[in-house]
Amino acid sequence: MIFDLTGQVALVTGGTKGIGAGIAQLFAQHGANVMISSRSQADCDRAAAAINEKEGRQAAAGQASDLSDLDSLKRLVEGTISRFGGLDSLVLNAAKTNVLGSASQTSAADFQAMLNANVVNNTELALAAHPHLVARGGGSVILIGSIAGTGPSPTVSAYSACKRALLQVMENLAVEWSRQKIRVNAVAPGLTISEDTRQFWENPNVNAAFVARIPLGRWMQADDIAAACLWLASPAGSGVTGQTVVIDGGLTMRGAGEAQTDFKDLKTQ
Repeated sequence: MIFDLTGQVALVTGGTKGIGAGIAQLFAQHGANVMISSRSQADCDRAAAAINEKEGRQAAAGQASDLSDLDSLKRLVEGTISRFGGLDSLVLNAAKTNVLGSASQTSAADFQAMLNANVVNNTELALAAHPHLVARGGGSVILIGSIAGTGPSPTVSAYSACKRALLQVMENLAVEWSRQKIRVNAVAPGLTISEDTRQFWENPNVNAAFVARIPLGRWMQADDIAAACLWLASPAGSGVTGQTVVIDGGLTMRGAGEAQTDFKDLKTQ
């Protein structure tokens, strides 16, 4: 089957909720064994147990890690190999997102912390996984970006800069690893329903303002993003590398100026 992941092992960071949980669940549904990671071991265990119950097999395991702690990320790769015996797909979904504001509102320390976690450590995690992907004869690395990294996003300056940098990392690794049959791509979600965005989509006025900007007239769901990742990780995506797949309901077709969302202008109370 063209979307079959049977016999493959996937590592999904930030895999206990939202987009990451959707990816982990869909990969397991299509036959993969999945290592789930987040900062909480209890959350990892809960998410893995839910997948195992649904699939009727020991399809998932969990290991806590912290995107800000490089050593914990390296242990995560080692734990995946120890648990499942190899690695075929790496999904870099975890992100540090707690620094908001324009460039002039962002301290150097906060900007550096965002860069270290989101760019440096995600790159190092990919590098730690690399020899294990080579050992399997190739594989897939998927970086979860954002439309904030595809154009100006001054109200989340540090975050958008990190996401833009990750797209360049993706393109560099795609070229560097192509002869080893390792495909490296990115998925850039638009406005996506999650716990982190609940304050926006649950508020009728704010929700209406967002939806009015999206040509398809709806928010993205975790399943929309997961489906793109499944395509990229599966035989269906075997000819794709070095690409950014935008899943935003057409929002960015309207151009950076119109698509740009100024969260300060949207009242959630």
